Amino acid sequence: MMLNKFIIAGQSNTGKSYLFDQIVEDMGLTPIGFRMKDFTIENEFRGYYIHSIAELQGYHNNIPIQTSLRKGKIRVQLKEVYDSFGVECLKNVLTADKEKYNCIILDELGRGEDTSEEFTDYINKILDSDNLVFILMKNINNSVTSDIKKRRDVLFYDLDNMSPDEVLLNIEEKLKK
Repeated sequence: MMLNKFIIAGQSNTGKSYLFDQIVEDMGLTPIGFRMKDFTIENEFRGYYIHSIAELQGYHNNIPIQTSLRKGKIRVQLKEVYDSFGVECLKNVLTADKEKYNCIILDELGRGEDTSEEFTDYINKILDSDNLVFILMKNINNSVTSDIKKRRDVLFYDLDNMSPDEVLLNIEEKLKK
């Protein structure tokens, strides 16, 4: 069994995205997939949007996927975005020309993808593929994150219990093999 699936977990602001960006730079990787970004209105956090690395025909590329209704207290997942844009993004990942990318990034799982069965099915198809995959996720348990953590074909790194430097060194050593 080839271990080429890396899960980097941690609470918010533990450096998951920064660590992934460092691995990409150090190893000369070209990712495809999606990144989650936060957005603010009037300098106040209002939620997250999903950004597909590859443009998807017929879609805007930065679509809100979670919004905050009251000063961060009530968050609403936009299931329709997972069901439509999210699914199309993951389908595109599976059919894209492998000469144009050499790794897949699924950024910031753990808060809403479990609302969409089809989106979850595509995450599993990506994990079942022979592609090099990086999943950045919150260190919380829902049906999706728990199932991913149980897989035997993933290497799990917890930034809540490991230093970013230790994780970086370990992943880069594994990629060099």
